[in-house]
Amino acid sequence: MKNAILLLSITVFLVSCNEKSNVSTAKTKIFNQLSTEQTGITFSNNLTETDSLNYLNYAYMYMGGGVAAGDINNDGLIDLFFTGNMVPNKLYLNKGGLKFEDISEKAGVSGDRRWFTGVTMADVNNDGLLDIYCSVGGKFEPKENLLYINNGDETFTESASLYGIADIGNSIQATFFDYDRDGDLDLYVANYPPTRFNAPNLFYQYKMNNPKDVETDKLYRNDGNTFTDVTDKAGLRSFGLTNSATVGDVNNDGWPDIYISNDFTVPDYLFINNKNGTFSEHVKGLTKQTALYGMGVDIADFNNDGLLDIMQMDMTPNSNRRSKANMASMNPSLFWGTVNAGFGYQYMQNMLQLNNGMLHDSLPDFSNVSRLAGVATTDWSWGPLFADLDNDGWKDIFISNGTRREINNKDFFNKLSKQRLTKDSLLKKTLAIPSEKIDNFVFKNNGDLTFTKVNEDWGIVFKGFSNGSAYADLDNDGDLEIIINNIDDNAVIFENKSSEKNNYITLKFKGPDKNKFGLGVKATAIANGLNQFQEMTLTRGFQSSVAPQLHFGIGKAEKIDTIHIVWPDTKVQQLVAVNKNQTIEIDYSKAKLPAKSRNSEEKKKLFVTENDPAITPAYQHVENLYDDFADEVLLPYQTSMLGPNIAVGDLNNDGLEDFIVGSSTQNQAGVFFQTPKGFVRQHLQAIDEDSAFEDAGILIFDADKDGDNDIYMVSGGNEFEFDSPMLQDRLYINDGTGNFIKSATALPKMLTSGSRVVGYDYDKDGDTDLFVGGRIVPKNYPQPADSYILENISTNGNATFEDVTEKIAPDLKELGMVTDAVWADIDNDGWTDLMIVGEWMPITIFKNNKGTFKNLTKQYGLQKETGWWFSIKGGDFDKDGDLDFIVGNNGLNFKYQAKADETFDVYFNDFDKNKHGDIVLSYFNEGKKFPVRGRECSSQQIPAIKKKYKNYESYSVATLEDIYT
Repeated sequence: MKNAILLLSITVFLVSCNEKSNVSTAKTKIFNQLSTEQTGITFSNNLTETDSLNYLNYAYMYMGGGVAAGDINNDGLIDLFFTGNMVPNKLYLNKGGLKFEDISEKAGVSGDRRWFTGVTMADVNNDGLLDIYCSVGGKFEPKENLLYINNGDETFTESASLYGIADIGNSIQATFFDYDRDGDLDLYVANYPPTRFNAPNLFYQYKMNNPKDVETDKLYRNDGNTFTDVTDKAGLRSFGLTNSATVGDVNNDGWPDIYISNDFTVPDYLFINNKNGTFSEHVKGLTKQTALYGMGVDIADFNNDGLLDIMQMDMTPNSNRRSKANMASMNPSLFWGTVNAGFGYQYMQNMLQLNNGMLHDSLPDFSNVSRLAGVATTDWSWGPLFADLDNDGWKDIFISNGTRREINNKDFFNKLSKQRLTKDSLLKKTLAIPSEKIDNFVFKNNGDLTFTKVNEDWGIVFKGFSNGSAYADLDNDGDLEIIINNIDDNAVIFENKSSEKNNYITLKFKGPDKNKFGLGVKATAIANGLNQFQEMTLTRGFQSSVAPQLHFGIGKAEKIDTIHIVWPDTKVQQLVAVNKNQTIEIDYSKAKLPAKSRNSEEKKKLFVTENDPAITPAYQHVENLYDDFADEVLLPYQTSMLGPNIAVGDLNNDGLEDFIVGSSTQNQAGVFFQTPKGFVRQHLQAIDEDSAFEDAGILIFDADKDGDNDIYMVSGGNEFEFDSPMLQDRLYINDGTGNFIKSATALPKMLTSGSRVVGYDYDKDGDTDLFVGGRIVPKNYPQPADSYILENISTNGNATFEDVTEKIAPDLKELGMVTDAVWADIDNDGWTDLMIVGEWMPITIFKNNKGTFKNLTKQYGLQKETGWWFSIKGGDFDKDGDLDFIVGNNGLNFKYQAKADETFDVYFNDFDKNKHGDIVLSYFNEGKKFPVRGRECSSQQIPAIKKKYKNYESYSVATLEDIYT
């Protein structure tokens, strides 16, 4: 590359958090793929593409089938059921020793040429035998779901109509649970009404406002010998493209809630149980973001804090090649259109929603930590499963992957868009769509909110088109096998040998008469210093269900200290000093109502949300509409949308602290004066008249030494041109009563896009001097703006500041993209030094040498601590008498990671010599450096790239050096 290139690198996104704390170093594989000859399972979900049925005329062709695990004959061995789309269903009886017998025809469950999708087992008629409920979708009739009632002799009788649950809504899956806590099992059916792909938001809005009966999921209440559709009564009628409906008590109030994962831009739904037979939808209030193409979901406590977390699949590749070859076009207007339509913030990545606990209204708060956890991108993923696969006490993750054809392949569909489609050509063109088998993913839980991919280490190596999957202890040896339903390939079983190294306990349940398998029961096992929590829900992942038992790995522990059981009706049981490596049946008849708590007082909260409008004023920051990407298509983010800043101080000399909220350009800052009764907004004329400026930083301080506080506002933003007068900082002088006048002479000319202002008397002359951080040269990211030191030379009440940067701190010029700074005497010499942080910068130290400053970052060993630093605060946090610093970095919950030998970089240069700077972000993938952005966006910035790489496939394998040299 050319010498003039500006290169900035990040080596850390979070200091000292690059090591995985609990990664297995064992070389012995714990899984072994069993052959068809070993198991006797020959099921293969084969698809036959024809002129009348192919992807181009039926876009739901490759969604596959499911797996259900359950002991259908109560012989103590878990049996398996597979659904087929264009082939018969299969029921395999477990004969022991991981050998199975196909009893499908004899059992009467093969189906009748319907397009079967999901499957779940439950005891529908309360006879102690598991029945089988099959969902039906597909293009053709009949559409009714089927219920196979277990006759007790390894045969079944189809009875969906008899029980009132022959749903016709193009179903994906169903789940049994007791939503009204009347003791019996109700049924939720997830439906995906056929809809043309990528319909506009207006279409979805109309559908959501006018959901038809055949287009909504359904809730059926169990009334004894039959079920009643109570969807409307329960407040659940809603249009969705449901790929998963998963039950869990996410707010821990004893009542089951439902998470609905929807495809495309239709928002997900999180239905919270109101405890009165109805539900309320809360997804936008409880989550910050959801998946765009929502697939399967599992709900479990993965971090052992006693709260249920949520994992949701999407379909973003994790390899550079597959990502670039299948990358969707960048479309900010579509994204914001989705947000503005009220559909929430949706991103094309997996979601791992960490449950942070209950808010003041007893509702949970979730944070998506999938990037932090390392599980955000796993390719075309259908279903996640939380399960302790290595018996170490932490739930790991298995993800089923693959689509029969690469229906996002950019090269193919760009070519197809130029061709005329006829009915006779559909099959030929469908067969020409590229096809690539891909890995399923298995992640080991490291016990620190992160996961490590361990396919090779654990022996789960299988490339295919996998859809439904389940886990079950098929050989009763105390560990969980994995079962997978594949398109155009035999179903796969991975035998697990973890119990040879780690211990376990398995719980089965003998429930009450109307719930004999104990669905909805909660169990907490305490062993080896871990508190593991599980809730019995059978439908998990995608189109699949697990057996009605709870499996706990306990590592090397010899016994479980305590097992605490809570039944759905709140009765409890407790077992103590339970020996390892056994299966225990928990009998409901021995449960008792919990004793009333002696301490009935609610735990006092540290903070309380104040809803009184007099105390909490109604104010909402509004960003101006500006498209940064129009000028800088490869920006990592919109630098014009950095959000509001706040400063606190007494503005009217009444002894009460007031505050100011900075605004975006074309909006007014919020100034709030405090009174004994709360806060009142004040419209200060001088500040309101400057609404054309963008407020990047605020400092409230006494600029003119007259005893009252004045206001300094840093001007910034990316909307303005270089040297625009809208980039001049402003100083507003207080008349002593809270009235302010803008000073026209106090500040030197500073036409730079700034970020932060911090004040201190660095020269010990009795007044407050200022450091003003520069952020960016507008429309030229990542070129830094100048930073300044302004010496306070005010006299006789006239505020005046002089730019002394060149004289006392010349290294501050173009230091970097400053975001924050703090004055602090770090060496205890009596002179206050300056610490500065920013994007693509190390934590930078300027030593104060009695009024002049020198950059000593290298001497303090911080020159390699580069990152996206956004904040710094000082204090004696460990109470040892010296200053410590907390520095806020971008963090690890970010799309790209960085470390010393695999940096995250930005290059800036006029690569194509058009007199306009170009941005290139790069990252490492599988040991090679690639550009972050795809061919389409990169060629918008530099058109020559499209000529050099004539298709997406060739670009997808090109390294950074290949493309830009």
